[in-house]
Parts: sequence; C-alpha cells; structure tokens
Amino acid sequence: MKREPDAFIVTNDEGWDVVTTDVLDRYVIKSQESSEGESKQIKDDGWNYENLHEPLYNPEQLTDLLERNTYHAQCCDVVARESGGLGFSIRPVSEEENVNDDHKRVLTKFFKSFKVNDVLYRRQYDRRSIGYGAIEIIREGGNKTRITSLDHIPSQTLRRHKDGIRVKQQVGNKIVWFVLYGTNKDRNGKILFDVNCENGDKHPANTLPVKKLANEILWSLDYTPKSHFYGMPRIVPGIGAIYGDISRRDYNSSFFKNYGMPAFAVTVTGDFEDYDKVPGDEGYDETKTLRYKISQQLKEVIKNPHSAVTILVPSEGEEGNVEVKIQPLSIETKEASFRLYRKDNRDEVLATHRVPAYRLGINETGSLGGSNSSDANKIYKTSVLEPLQVDDEYDMNWLIREEFGFTDCEFQLKEIDISDFEGDVNIAEKMFNMASIKPRQIIQYFGERFGLKDDPENPYLDEYYLNGQPLDLVWNPTNIEDPPGTSSVLDGLEGSIIESMEGSNASSENTVTAVKTAFKRLKAKL
Repeated sequence: MKREPDAFIVTNDEGWDVVTTDVLDRYVIKSQESSEGESKQIKDDGWNYENLHEPLYNPEQLTDLLERNTYHAQCCDVVARESGGLGFSIRPVSEEENVNDDHKRVLTKFFKSFKVNDVLYRRQYDRRSIGYGAIEIIREGGNKTRITSLDHIPSQTLRRHKDGIRVKQQVGNKIVWFVLYGTNKDRNGKILFDVNCENGDKHPANTLPVKKLANEILWSLDYTPKSHFYGMPRIVPGIGAIYGDISRRDYNSSFFKNYGMPAFAVTVTGDFEDYDKVPGDEGYDETKTLRYKISQQLKEVIKNPHSAVTILVPSEGEEGNVEVKIQPLSIETKEASFRLYRKDNRDEVLATHRVPAYRLGINETGSLGGSNSSDANKIYKTSVLEPLQVDDEYDMNWLIREEFGFTDCEFQLKEIDISDFEGDVNIAEKMFNMASIKPRQIIQYFGERFGLKDDPENPYLDEYYLNGQPLDLVWNPTNIEDPPGTSSVLDGLEGSIIESMEGSNASSENTVTAVKTAFKRLKAKL
C-alpha cells in the first residue's frame, strides 16, 4: 500500500535523533499560533497586582540576561562601579565657604560606617540591569530618630503601590512594606501617617510601635514615558542581540558536538514495510520500528566518523518501489561560524549601554591603526556616568540637609580619571616656552602624579619664561641687575691679571691699558 512520506531529522544539540512528520506538523501549528495570537502581557510571576503597579518587563527575566551575555553583565558592572563605587569626599557647598570640621568628621564617619560606595554600586547595578534601584534607610527607632545606616535592597523583589507612596517587597512567602522617603511628611517635616511594615496598612502618625514601623526607601530609575514608577533598562533594545548571540553559540556548540558533520534529513517514501503495531498496542516494541532502526544506524555513524551509512528498508512486492533520500540541511558549516555576527551582537549590546569597548578591556583600532578611546571616554564620562552620579549625590545631599541639618557641605562621588598625562605634559611644555604658564603651576598640576615638591622660597618658580629665558631678560636685556658680588669678583680678577703682568715685565704699559679697557667693557655688558 502507498504510504505518506515519513521525515526524519537526525541532528540536534544532544547528538542524533529522529523526528517524524507528525511531530513536525505540531511544531508548525504551535509556531503559527504563537506568531498570530501571542500574548503581550507579562506572565504570572507570583505577584498579586490588584493594588500594585506591574513592571513593564519581568525583573526576574531581566536578571537572567546577566547570566546569558558576557558583555551585558560587564557593562552593568563597569557603569555601576565607575559611577558610584570609586570613593567619595565631603566638600564645601561653595568655594567661598569652608567646611565645618565637625560636620565633615560626622559625615565621613557616617558614610564610611556602611561603605556607601558599595551600596551605591549595587543600586546602580540594579538600575542598569532592571531599570530601577532602591536604598533602605535604617534609623535608631521611630520616624524622627537619627539615621544609622543605609542598605541596598534587591530591586527585583520590589513592587510599587498604586498610591505612589508605599513599596512592597516579597521574597518567597515573606512580605515587607516600605515608604518612599519624604512621601509621608509635609513641607515642614511633620509626619502625616505611619505604615505597618507587615501588611502595608496606614495608621495615624506616631501610633505604631517601632518594630512594626515601615522603613523608608530612596528610589531611582531610568526614565521612560511608559511608566512613572519603573524605569526601562538600557538593555531592552538589545535583547534581540543577546538571544541572537545565544543562538550563534548554540549552533557552533552543536557543530562541534556532532564532530563537524552537517545536519541533514532522511525521507523514506514508497511501498515499504514497517512495524504493524503502533504505540499503545499490546506488545508494542519500539525497537522493531523502521524509525528506530534507522536512528540506531545513524547514531553509530556519529560514534565512528567517516564510516559508511547503510540503510535497509524492507519493501512490499517484487518491484520494491521505495525511495530513500538523505538531504543535507547545511553544507558549508565552518569553524567559528557567525564570527562577524557575534561582533555585531556585541557592538549592539555595548551601544545600548553606551559603554566604549575600551572600558571592557577590548582593544579596538581604527582603519589606520589608531584609536579613538580618548574621545570615547570623554563622551562616556559626560553622557553616562555624570548623570548617574548627579542622581546619587542628590539623594545623599538630601539626607545631609534633612537629617543632619548641615548646609555648609555636600557629598561628592569620585570621578574616573580619563586624563591623558602624556598629552598634558606636551601641552604644558609648549605653554611654558610660550610664557603662558609658570613653573609653580606646572608643579601644582603634575605634583601628585609624579611626586613633584614645591619650593615656596624660590622666586624663580613664579616667573614666566619665553623659550627658556625669563621675560625680564627678553624685554630689558640691559637692565638686569648684576648678581651679588659680580663687580668685586671682576675687580679682583682684573687686579690679579695686571699685577701678574707687571711683576713679570712681560707686558708694556699699552698692554696693561688694553686689559683695563677690556674689563670696563665686560662690566658694562654685565
């Protein structure tokens, strides 16, 4: 009897296997269904969003992306580290004022007590990878007690309440509620209400015991017009590049697992005999099916590369009208396939974060062998890092004013050093020879870098020099005062020479007169 074609795909990630046409048909239907009726809603993530705002993107899935792409994880790390993790200082609010030493000492001790740079690093890491970040404010006791510490809260565990005031944290079956800093106070700092940390309920101000009082949160996000509560992580436009790179990786991995052999399909058509029982029948034995026999022969091939393939198909009747086709699915599979595709995916991920490849230790050279790392670092610093630092500094200075009452000083994060000292030295040398900069200014600029020491008593360090000559000598060469003792030295030298000549009778009176005249001229020039 005439049979419908049975197709067998014999290559997959785990080795060799066989897939029948009915299975392929089911996959085709699922693909059509997903493309035409795919849901745009976030799938169930274990949260009840009746009174909560739902994030634009599933935070847990966004954290998974960090484990799937090297460059995405490295970008999040380097941006968070270079924006908030390099150090801090307490400086005066204005250059005209000085910082109170007691204020500076109190703030420095406070921020160092909980390693503020580690806290800010983690919040920026969350913000870069998920779109928003949070810091918990810890107090001694009630609402008006002093702040003792700040701590990072993993952002994927937080959801915003629709009232814009409360924040819910959920980890497994445990739930804790928080309050956005400043939202439960009036302009004068008076507490308007309390929030129960266990259930999120509001209570009259100063009525809850300290153990049930919700802590406050400092919240930051990357702006998106789609949500005022959750930001959009930078990687969202590059998610396709991440999954494209995963497919490239899996494809190459499968290539090596299969000993470099191309994927192919086997089709058997015509009048052939197969096992007369189907799955579910009594006494069904899969090993007697044609599908199983072919798959076993092909699996033997993978164990013994370059061996011959023999496929025996029993036919019906004497004519044996059976056709077997082996169709390669990919012929020119080469080592390191999609190398350029990988670089394109990498560049797209870096572009979404706006991080130069140089910051990740990737050496990129131009077509002429040069590098634009200097310009790229400047753009990266001003357009990526500085806005993030401004946000963090604003929150810390908000606390300094509201909680400590200090108005003479402010918190400042340390910036990355993108100075090109070799270029600066060349510029300083040219400016020095053009009488545009003083030696003391050069020492002040390069002193810390090269260990230069200033000499306050040296007046020559405050002079301008033109091509190595002091300006006074350039403009008034005859008005320069003689160094101390010049006349006495010359007089003594003149007298010694004349005395020597007269004593030896080696010279006439005219010669002595000539020597005196020469010394007069020399004195006049000096």
